[in-house]
Amino acid sequence: MESISGRCSEHGVLAIDYARMMKFTTTATFLLSATILFVGCSKNAIKSPPLGFLSQPDLMKQQGDGTWQYTAATIDWSKYTSVFVAPVAIADDAYDAGVYGSVEDLPGLAATFQSDLQTALTKKFAAATNAGPNTLVVKAQITKADPNATALNIAPQSQIMGRGYGYGQVAIEIVDGGTGALLYEFAGVQNTSRFSAEKMSVWGSLEKSFKDWSSQIAKFCGIS
Repeated sequence: MESISGRCSEHGVLAIDYARMMKFTTTATFLLSATILFVGCSKNAIKSPPLGFLSQPDLMKQQGDGTWQYTAATIDWSKYTSVFVAPVAIADDAYDAGVYGSVEDLPGLAATFQSDLQTALTKKFAAATNAGPNTLVVKAQITKADPNATALNIAPQSQIMGRGYGYGQVAIEIVDGGTGALLYEFAGVQNTSRFSAEKMSVWGSLEKSFKDWSSQIAKFCGIS
């Protein structure tokens, strides 16, 4: 006859195995849910371009996720020897208010963006102080500037749905400095990347976007 202790031992093992199975299932379900929240949700799922001050935004076509642009059919690059990067403008409603950052930070950010554009473009063209013949005129506007909430970006579990992530939107136009003819329009939206170091700085994501957008404009002008 089977002993009572034997039966208890068997049932005890079964109970432990069942508990382990339920713990594993619960954990797996939580991890799957967290993954869906991380991957499937975006703080700024923007489907239309930030038009800002663009003169002919209807000409732009979407090029990729968060990027729209228009390029003139023919551009005689041989005629351009200099570039004038105008002071970067700021849209009236650019700052997405929060406890991080300040609207007072925007002029400094605009100056940083202007400097990044200047640095990227003067690799090929001489710097000009105003518009004129044989000069490219680059005008840019920050249409949205949302800071990172750095305290929410410290640990993975606090980053669900990107609640602490900042983002930026920009509108850029390039015209012929002599004729005023429209050569290029660009609109961009860029969110903080989950695996970026920039999310630990209040304006780090936006400042990275400035460099990315400047590289995009330089590429259009034939600068690698």
